[in-house]
Amino acid sequence: MKLRIQDIFKCLFLAYLAILPVADTIALRNLFLFLLLVILFGWLLRTGRHTLAGTSWRQWLPIPLVIWALYLVLFPLWAPEHDVAWTNLRGQWGLSLASWCIGIGAALMLRERGPGLWALSLASAFLVGLHLLQVLLAWSGLFGPNVPGDLPLSKMWHSMRAVLEGQVDWHWQSFPWGFRGFDPMHGNLGYTASQAIALLLAWAAFAVSQRNVTETWRTVLAVIVCFFSIAVANSRGAVLYSAGLIVLAGGLYFWIRRRAVVAGQGASFSSKAIPALLVLFVTVLTLALGQSLRKDTRWHTMVDKARAGFLVEEPVDFLCNGLTPEDQRALEVRIAPHDLAYAYGIVQGLNGDGGRVVLMRASLGLVWEHPLGLDGSRHSFKKLMELRCGHKPFFEFAHTHQAWIDTALALGWGGVLVLATLFAHFAFVGARSLGGDSTRFWGCALFLLAIFWSLRGLADSVYREHNLQMQALLLGYLWGRLQLEMRPSVKRK
Repeated sequence: MKLRIQDIFKCLFLAYLAILPVADTIALRNLFLFLLLVILFGWLLRTGRHTLAGTSWRQWLPIPLVIWALYLVLFPLWAPEHDVAWTNLRGQWGLSLASWCIGIGAALMLRERGPGLWALSLASAFLVGLHLLQVLLAWSGLFGPNVPGDLPLSKMWHSMRAVLEGQVDWHWQSFPWGFRGFDPMHGNLGYTASQAIALLLAWAAFAVSQRNVTETWRTVLAVIVCFFSIAVANSRGAVLYSAGLIVLAGGLYFWIRRRAVVAGQGASFSSKAIPALLVLFVTVLTLALGQSLRKDTRWHTMVDKARAGFLVEEPVDFLCNGLTPEDQRALEVRIAPHDLAYAYGIVQGLNGDGGRVVLMRASLGLVWEHPLGLDGSRHSFKKLMELRCGHKPFFEFAHTHQAWIDTALALGWGGVLVLATLFAHFAFVGARSLGGDSTRFWGCALFLLAIFWSLRGLADSVYREHNLQMQALLLGYLWGRLQLEMRPSVKRK
């Protein structure tokens, strides 16, 4: 009975991880989370006390995580809008704390029977598989001609019926570059694909160290599939961050290997696969970046749009009231005096890439003015901006597209400091574990994910809603597995 419950918990854990980034699955996420919590606390009441006898809570709960949880629970007491803060504590922040419990609890309950890096990678890549299936259907013509960038499930079904019933002529289409599938937010796909790549890279290092050629190439192919998916979806951030993860993981591998050679353990590492792996990775990166640059025209004007964002003299006034015709013409002259038509397009794009720069400049002032934050919600910037303008802003943004600034506006300076400390702690523990034979691969995964989520927040608002649960679930589980490997006596209990 105990084994069956553990198997059920493991399956629910992987299913919960798989559907977290999938759009319109909130009810299913909450159901899985509730079931996982019930099973976990039931296990703790029945056998967990005996399993954990003689161990300290500090072995399983890192101090920065305890401080983060206390901060979230106490924040409504001093929040300027405490009623909304309490609501958000019961919402996204409370769900994230529950996910931390599930992540660490899964390592405690399942121990060495818990999912490994390969299983975690496949679960994280579930949305990647769904996306590529939809890409194949769109390419095959089953969605009809002229498929838009995103297509709701209901329209997919109607389009397929029309083709299959002969109402629309069926024929293969040109490859659907830029097609995101049923989810209009390509960030959902990008975040989980990069997360899967980080886990796959750690697993690839393990496979190479074991001289397992089949496992190594299978993992490399999985990385390529994830990369291909985000390149097709035109997710620029995911392409760049995933490329960075591959470079960072490659550096870590060579560092680990060098330490092993110095310690006289070089025989455990295979060097024959390295040249082929490097060639393959460089080829895939080149192809992915080349296709993305060629198919996604946003790359071509990204630098000029960002520069235009810095040329806007009064960012707050720009967001509140827009540009006067005179200011717009002056800005166009400064951007490209010899090509005013091109400059006009750049200025019109200030609600895109350039707008992100303006948002960052305007919101930094709001952060300075509101050290206590506002209400812990994802709408904090929008509320504060409307308060500053005295009316609905001309350019209305839901958030700043910068997670650290959004967190500061929602939870105050203290919230940002505690969250940054938490990520830094996991990165430090992961890096410190790279030297151990039994801990290096779990430590590598923890380090890569902590670094990824820390840096990803510089370009998108990722510390919110289901992303918080993704981060908590995986970081908590990787931390727990690392503790098991670092304390063999606890692992045997």
